[in-house]
Amino acid sequence: MRRVHGMRAGVAGALLLSAAVLTAPALSAPGSGAPAAGTPDFMGSGAGWNMINSNATDYVDPPPGIAKPVTNDPRYPHIGNLEPGQKTDRVADVSNPILKSWARVEMEKTNDAVLRGRTPFVATSLCWPGGVPAQLLVPTKVYFLQTPKEVWMVWERDQLVRRIYLDRPHSANPKPQWFGESVGHYENGDTLVIDTIGLIEHPLSFVDNYRTPHTKRLHVVERWKIGPDKRTIGVSFKVDDPGTFNMPWGGMMRYRKGNNAPIAEFVCAENNQDYFGLDDYKIPAAAKADF
Repeated sequence: MRRVHGMRAGVAGALLLSAAVLTAPALSAPGSGAPAAGTPDFMGSGAGWNMINSNATDYVDPPPGIAKPVTNDPRYPHIGNLEPGQKTDRVADVSNPILKSWARVEMEKTNDAVLRGRTPFVATSLCWPGGVPAQLLVPTKVYFLQTPKEVWMVWERDQLVRRIYLDRPHSANPKPQWFGESVGHYENGDTLVIDTIGLIEHPLSFVDNYRTPHTKRLHVVERWKIGPDKRTIGVSFKVDDPGTFNMPWGGMMRYRKGNNAPIAEFVCAENNQDYFGLDDYKIPAAAKADF
């Protein structure tokens, strides 16, 4: 349960698990309620799935023939916290042909601010939800709950939840949300296909860690495929947003099954006070508990 006093709850706090999820059998009793025969089992023994390279906060390039995502400007190599050398902040390569001119202009502004010493926004480090597909870049365990009608993805960090509906089409006018409205289906006994629309259009909602914006027309299709060894997941995705991009583009991420440790309380935003008065991307504070 989220504590309120002495912590910055953040937008992520609004998406924390409900009491029902915290007591869900698949998390409290690993292995219970296995999916039906022929359905890929993402729950397994109750274990979470780890990003294979915990410092890989860039997407893996898609297969040939699919446009690549934005990455760093080669003039300013990005060095992460866990890499040797002096850490650097991300400067986006705005020459990527997928970008429409307005998006390029906005990203040039944030690039200039970073080069002047401004702390850049990264949802992973500033305790905001990543959205779709950027939540794939959060280096923390993800757990699954599978029922005949829904799949829930639960991230250990802030217990953020995505719900994928298996028994319905998209709404005619979905209410914009940080994770949008996701509907899905299984394929070939090893793959979960997720189609997401209705993503919130917000100044701090980006599709990656390079502050690439999007519009309300963002449409993402993911394919979560379990490997033959049942110990790995490959996630490929395709992004289409004709309001922001000149063409669809894609990427990939990979996960490995972790141990059977239960999901832990991991409150990113707790006690995240602005001691130096920087006011950088302030995390909203909760005035009362969620329940």
